[in-house]
Amino acid sequence: MAESSRADNRVLLLKLGVIACAMFAFAWALIPLYRVICEVTGINQLVKADTPAGSATVAEATPLATPVRMRFDATVQAGLPWQVRPLVGQLDAPRGEFVRVDYEITNASNREVTGQAVPRYLPAAVGNYVKKLECFCFRQQRFKPGETRRFPVVFVLDRAMPAEIGEITLAYSVFEVPGKGAP
Repeated sequence: MAESSRADNRVLLLKLGVIACAMFAFAWALIPLYRVICEVTGINQLVKADTPAGSATVAEATPLATPVRMRFDATVQAGLPWQVRPLVGQLDAPRGEFVRVDYEITNASNREVTGQAVPRYLPAAVGNYVKKLECFCFRQQRFKPGETRRFPVVFVLDRAMPAEIGEITLAYSVFEVPGKGAP
């Protein structure tokens, strides 16, 4: 009976050892496997690698040395008591690099107001080449009476943007969200 128990214990120990080794191997292979799955599906990528059509490289497709003149603007819906302005009116933005511009918003009324910003691009077709990572336009903003806040807008200009685009205007239309103010 004791000999039978020892044999069973050895088999169990062998099985547990194999399971532990398999778990270790799976955990070790999980990181490269995760990276491959993310690349294939496009999950968990803020800025995807730029690959223009054809066999030309990115450097050949777009002259990276030529920055794009960016102009910034904002208009406010009639009746909305906000003042919205970019702290920089224009700048030369390099393609493929992070750019940050701050906007300042002030609620010039004596009531709480909730607003939303909607971006627009001129020319309209360049919206596909401006990849925003952070923007006050992503969610509604609630302001107390007289409150002033600054918001960053962080974006990257796609390297695959056509070389003939030399100027972009990024403008925001800001409107009040009905029913979201203070009672």
